[in-house]
Amino acid sequence: MKPKLLVERLGLVLGLAFVTLFVVLSGLGSVRATGDVDMQVAADAPAHVAMGSSYLVRLSYYNYGTQVPSDAWVTATLPSGVTFVSATDRWGEPLPPDTVGGNTLTWYFIHPSCQLTDANCGHILLTVQADIALAEGTVLTTSVVVATSDVESDLTNNTATAASEVCEMAGSVKQVQRGLALPGDVLTYTIAVNLAAQSGPGERWVTVSDTLPFSHQVRFLGWHGDVTGTLIDGHMLQWQGRVAAGHPLLLQYRMGVEGDVTPGELITNAAMLQWAGRQLQLGPVTTVVTLPHGMLGLGPYQGGELHHRYGVTLTVPPGAVTDTTRFECHPMTQTHVTPPGGLMFANRAFEMKALRFGEPVGQFNAPLTITVHYTDTDVTGLKRETLRLWARSGPEAPWVRLGEPDHGAPNTLTFTTTHFSEFALFGEAMYTMYLPLALRHQ
Repeated sequence: MKPKLLVERLGLVLGLAFVTLFVVLSGLGSVRATGDVDMQVAADAPAHVAMGSSYLVRLSYYNYGTQVPSDAWVTATLPSGVTFVSATDRWGEPLPPDTVGGNTLTWYFIHPSCQLTDANCGHILLTVQADIALAEGTVLTTSVVVATSDVESDLTNNTATAASEVCEMAGSVKQVQRGLALPGDVLTYTIAVNLAAQSGPGERWVTVSDTLPFSHQVRFLGWHGDVTGTLIDGHMLQWQGRVAAGHPLLLQYRMGVEGDVTPGELITNAAMLQWAGRQLQLGPVTTVVTLPHGMLGLGPYQGGELHHRYGVTLTVPPGAVTDTTRFECHPMTQTHVTPPGGLMFANRAFEMKALRFGEPVGQFNAPLTITVHYTDTDVTGLKRETLRLWARSGPEAPWVRLGEPDHGAPNTLTFTTTHFSEFALFGEAMYTMYLPLALRHQ
């Protein structure tokens, strides 16, 4: 064979090989690699439901993978004794199932892009109703499956269940009115004992036991309302009596947050219902203690300092308060301050408050010290030696000057007081302005 012909044929073979390789690689590019799609599903339902009542089952589906699946379908199977009512997305918009077969509901989605971090999709909220004839203690389990026609890397997270137990006291609840509280605040707890009307006529003998939070965090301030119980050993509340079907019983009590509770602590507790040989836990409910800037919480006979970035420091000596007290400093930056006659405003006005379990504290057993810090700009045009702190009981009350200040560090004045109100710093003008005289020609 001639060398030239051999080279031409060799080039043709290599060219065909490259074309074949390109076609193969192109075909592989259209096949999704394993692990690019990973669907997951979860289900949530209330722990207890009353016979004959409606309740919510929340279905959540997500894609843990890196690629958007070509499709997905979610199938929920309701338990016997439960009837489908409606379905919505997380925004409350109707989202009816695409197919319904008995107690099996299915939704189909094309290219669902729901990632785990996307809270705007991947939610189906089912409203269902439990039959009125269901027996007490029946467990209602809803099953859910998510699937896709794509290859998944993990199939162990494609199923989930949510179980609810039928309970005639399922409508009972314990609540606390605040999720956040300050030292010195009052927390109101409410326990509603609700015997379902669907359980039939009659009543149940019920015992409510409520273990109080730690004593260093709160103190019992008493019952609130007409229904009262018993305080046992200082740490447990108890009520016993009859509850009629369809007529909820409300128990309320108040707890005071101690002044020296550390910010960030959790105040938590739960109640227990007992009736007819059964029991049901209500809660726990939790409140987080917080203390914003410009506030100070103290326990009985404690002392401390409050520092506010506005330039005000409050010093409370030990023994000035004999019980829990919260001190607050509130700058009056949005309030128009009119100085007393002949004086000028030195750009410092603030209100001091002291509170104990929702009630104001106006008098103290020892003088409190207020230190006012000011800048050169604040007192431009004023005689510094005339700066004094004035107080008034309210916006319409006259200003009254406090005693003489102590001059400590530069640009600071220290005053003492035994009561709280509104305070402002005033001083005399450095220069006196005279109006020009007009001579009258006779």
